Amino acid sequence: MDAKTLKTLEYAKILQTAAGYASSAPARQAIRALTPAENISEVKERLAEVGEADRILFQHSVNIGFAFDDIGAELEKASVLSVLSMGEILKIYKLLKAGRTAQSAIDKVPDNDIHRIRAIAGGIYINKTLEEDIDRSILSESEMSDNASPELRAIRQKIRKTGEDIKSKLNSYITDQAFSKYLQDNIITVRGDRYVIPIKAEYRSSVPGLVHDQSASGQTYYVEPMAIVELNNDLKTCLLEEEHEIERILKNFTLRISDVGSLLADSFASMTRLDVIFAKAVYANAIKAKMPFINDKGIINIVKGRHPLIPADRVVPTDVCLGKNFDLLFITGPNTGGKTVTLKLIGLFEAMALSGLFVPAQEAELSMFDNVFCDIGDEQSIEQNLSTFSSHIANIIDIVNRMSNKSLILLDELGAGTDPAEGAALAVSIAEFIRMSGAKAVVTTHYNELKEYAVVTDRIENASMDFDPVTYSPTFRLMIGTPGASNAIVIAEKLGLKKEIIDNARGRISEGKMQFENLLGSMELARRRAAENEERTALVRKEAEEALKNVQAERDRLFVQREKLNANVKKETRRMVEEAMEEVNEIVDAIKKLLEDPSEKNLFEARRLRKSMTKYVVEEDNEFLGFGEEENGEINEGDRVLVRPLKVEGDVQSINRLKNTASVRLGKLSSNFCLDDLLKLKSRKNAGPAPVGIPSIPRAAGALRNESFSPEINLIGQTAMEAGANLDAYMDKAMMSGLSEVRIIHGYGTGKLRETVQNRLRSHPGVESIRDGRYDEGGRGATIVTLRSKKG
Repeated sequence: MDAKTLKTLEYAKILQTAAGYASSAPARQAIRALTPAENISEVKERLAEVGEADRILFQHSVNIGFAFDDIGAELEKASVLSVLSMGEILKIYKLLKAGRTAQSAIDKVPDNDIHRIRAIAGGIYINKTLEEDIDRSILSESEMSDNASPELRAIRQKIRKTGEDIKSKLNSYITDQAFSKYLQDNIITVRGDRYVIPIKAEYRSSVPGLVHDQSASGQTYYVEPMAIVELNNDLKTCLLEEEHEIERILKNFTLRISDVGSLLADSFASMTRLDVIFAKAVYANAIKAKMPFINDKGIINIVKGRHPLIPADRVVPTDVCLGKNFDLLFITGPNTGGKTVTLKLIGLFEAMALSGLFVPAQEAELSMFDNVFCDIGDEQSIEQNLSTFSSHIANIIDIVNRMSNKSLILLDELGAGTDPAEGAALAVSIAEFIRMSGAKAVVTTHYNELKEYAVVTDRIENASMDFDPVTYSPTFRLMIGTPGASNAIVIAEKLGLKKEIIDNARGRISEGKMQFENLLGSMELARRRAAENEERTALVRKEAEEALKNVQAERDRLFVQREKLNANVKKETRRMVEEAMEEVNEIVDAIKKLLEDPSEKNLFEARRLRKSMTKYVVEEDNEFLGFGEEENGEINEGDRVLVRPLKVEGDVQSINRLKNTASVRLGKLSSNFCLDDLLKLKSRKNAGPAPVGIPSIPRAAGALRNESFSPEINLIGQTAMEAGANLDAYMDKAMMSGLSEVRIIHGYGTGKLRETVQNRLRSHPGVESIRDGRYDEGGRGATIVTLRSKKG
């Protein structure tokens, strides 16, 4: 993308705004110098880096500072061992500190998808020893700390002591009453690094010493008394030693910096690059920009794109596409409708994306082009004696000579500025040349000839800038697929031009052109109605999807709640069984111990303990303390059987040999079972009694309530939500039990619980049919459920 195109698109303004989000001057300079990349891999890499920075900043809320200065001149100076000043060394310190804190912050981000940023941060040079030594030694650009070296501290201590001795000696002069008549002021001052006192000119000869200065009036001499000359000489010597020690320290830092100069240069480059990337991410967030998808097929698809240079409260989002179904797009419509803004939007989005900047759009797909050419605006040249039309043609000549089938061309008002007939013919001819070359182009125009050419030519599409049909004011939305009318006469009429002028103008328009304009108007009205219907449909669909989403969320919530209830029930059941078994075992042990001494008292106590265990025995008629003995032979009506899936006993009421099923009475309820699931037992009356003195202990299977499955469930008193969760859990177990029929007790009440139960059962995949209970089954207060057979 050449510099002329970028200038026309005002790309520098975008970069200047983005640069304002950088922390360091080098990064700001780097952003202002950004140019679009020419390699798709590089472009994708640039955008991915900004995406990772966006994650760090706005997903993980990690703020990274990049406060450092350009150190290029300092590194060059150090490379030739030219001693760096304290200010220059402090610049190195700032880079070291900023680099260390930035690398540490990035390392702590808990994200495996920021490997690009981590790789760049890995190039930062860390030298904490050098960093701490500089921080300890240099206080400011002009002040070295006493901690810089032990020698410097000792020298400065000596300087302070010598100074105090000098001041003490001089104080004896200015406090001596006899000497005070010689003094101009009772003060001690410094001239040329030597302490002096102000002596009146007329007493100059009365005070032996060295004169270092004279006041402007000549009335005062600044004299160093001979008594402190030696002390001042000592002080001067100390000051020279201090100067030499500071120079030595600076030389040492310079040498250390020179040794790692290349590492510092790489670190500076990495920090600058990171600052640029993070500035892009902050800029993207500020303008609500999104990462564009990049292709190399010449396809552009911008959804709700906003021109980045138009204030957010004024910009109107625009949809525009190119390259998929058509290669040339002709945009028509009245002036001030937004045609040129749309052209610049496309060009700017291309330049921004290829420079690694996100684009302000809801979503965007942009393409790699070998070049983007544009002819936008009035470039009339007085110096070159070119009119507006000549200037445009000169640009187009340059474009057609340089473009290829991989170029993007943006032309504003093609063929304008000359005779309309010739301009239209020239515009169609240029458009045809671009189409035949295979390039992609977006062209704005007022010519009907271009609109007609688009209608009859493949890979070319019309578009128009939307106008309100009532007020004829622009809406700034691009409508692809419909050519627009210029509406010049209508707008002039709306603005108040005299009626006779309007009528005269309409009379001068050919009938064919008037019909064409009327056709465009009708098409626009039909399109607007279709768009309104589409918007309403989309709104209804969105509401339906939202409702479905809420229903699904509620279903998931109920499922989780049901699972929690089931888990709690299982946990409580396990606890109760364990407690019961523990107590039963204790009772059994106590009975055995009592039977070891079968006295009347012990036998009475054993019977009492045995009776206390009846609370663990199931009370229903069909559930016994243990199973009877197995009996061979065919199962017949009246036989006692064990229902294997339920681990309970029952009596056979009837048998259907054809279906291989039997009706078994289980307590108060009868249910059908497959004959294969039944085990014939000896009759209870034929079973022998338990041996005398041996307690009958309930067997584990079927003895405790929680270990058997009941063919009915009672939901009375439960809410609809509770009943639904418990019913689902019960039906799951019923399907696994092998029962063919179960009873759901819900009571009469208001009928709400009955309705909830039956609705839920109708949709259950394991239910064959449901019916209200008969009189002896609970009537309408119970629902009888026939389950699907396992084979079915």
